[in-house]
Amino acid sequence: MLIPYLRGMISDSIKWNERHGAKTGFHAPDAYLKQQLENLTHGKALDLASGRGRNAFLLAAHGFETLAVDIAEVGLQHLQAEAQEQNLYIKTMLLDLDEPDVLALEAPFATIVCINFKPGKALLQIIPDLLKTGGTFLWTSFNELQVTINTFPIEKALHPNEFVDFFQKLKLVEYKRFVDETGHRDAYLFIKETH
Repeated sequence: MLIPYLRGMISDSIKWNERHGAKTGFHAPDAYLKQQLENLTHGKALDLASGRGRNAFLLAAHGFETLAVDIAEVGLQHLQAEAQEQNLYIKTMLLDLDEPDVLALEAPFATIVCINFKPGKALLQIIPDLLKTGGTFLWTSFNELQVTINTFPIEKALHPNEFVDFFQKLKLVEYKRFVDETGHRDAYLFIKETH
């Protein structure tokens, strides 16, 4: 089921539709997500910038009620077709994540995952409010060291300790920098505690 909420960033939509349209098959789920899966709060999950769904498939297969959100309709179409093939129910939403307010209509979430994407200020500000008490936010992406290896843009890279103290309503459970088969990465795991 695709819910469209796409107002801006048409150039990003076109770029990602072209990339997803040119791909075949699916990558394996993110290794850090797999490692932390048992530490995530079970229930309703939000996969931000889900692309073709590799991480949404993992969440849904482990019993999470999953909403996959992306700016690329082509990626979401591939996701839906594969989810049907795997007999998984994953709700999808076509959304420019620079205008994320509509996500509040789907909240609260038990878990939010953000893999290989650096959210803008508007989305970062609402993430704590999208989580239920006890909910978890897992975020991992490439860091500034990856910029020296390939054409990864510096403005999309995570930097050392950049978000360790960013969220007032979330408690940091883990922060780490590491190298895996995809490159140099930073990872965060937060939990929303009662205040």
